Amino acid sequence: MKTIIVLQLTWLCYCLSGALGQSDSEHEGGVVVNKQQLDKDITPSAFHTMLKEMVEQKFELTQAKTKLESMEARLSASKVQEEELKTRLRNTENQVDELRPRVAFSAALTEDGSGSKKGPFNTETTLVYGKVITNIGNAYNPTTGMFTAPVRGLYHFTFYCHTYGAKKAFLLMYKNGHIVVGTADHITSSDGADNGSNGAVLILEERDQVYVRHEANSWIWVENDRNLSTFTGILLFAQ
Repeated sequence: MKTIIVLQLTWLCYCLSGALGQSDSEHEGGVVVNKQQLDKDITPSAFHTMLKEMVEQKFELTQAKTKLESMEARLSASKVQEEELKTRLRNTENQVDELRPRVAFSAALTEDGSGSKKGPFNTETTLVYGKVITNIGNAYNPTTGMFTAPVRGLYHFTFYCHTYGAKKAFLLMYKNGHIVVGTADHITSSDGADNGSNGAVLILEERDQVYVRHEANSWIWVENDRNLSTFTGILLFAQ
């Protein structure tokens, strides 16, 4: 309403100034401008039309501003929700990670009454790796030499041994009574010592067992301090 009154007063002042200068002419850039002609062009009807258009434009601008502010508010709220979702996702991942089973072990053979060698045995014998280096999840039994899978999953196993060339050495890794892989060193006169190793990735069901056996009439070298012959396993992921 205030805007309309101001524009009406402006128009009135312009008309009065035009009436005072009806007989005057001005030269602008070499062109004669007749104020009477301008006054004829800006009639009350034309002025009200211009005024109406200005009011409509102002209303449209106000609506656009309101919509823009609403969009900005929604965008800000969306960013807050996005951060909340990211936080919840991280918390969920952490909880899942805490529930994920962790299984890993490493153990070494130790010397016994026979000194620094293990074997030879008259029959195939399960090796008991009695020196535990790591046993996360306690799935490896250092008394029996058996690893028992606590959950179904994909596991990786390796075993290493140190041998002497004048004696044969054969080790076999079993899963539930079946040979999976082995390592062998035959008698030779050209070298003094060798190292043997092997490993495998296995899908195990819960309570499946994995262990290493020493073949009959063969032997390997062990030392308490240097852990030359070891057995290792780790759960890669549960299924």
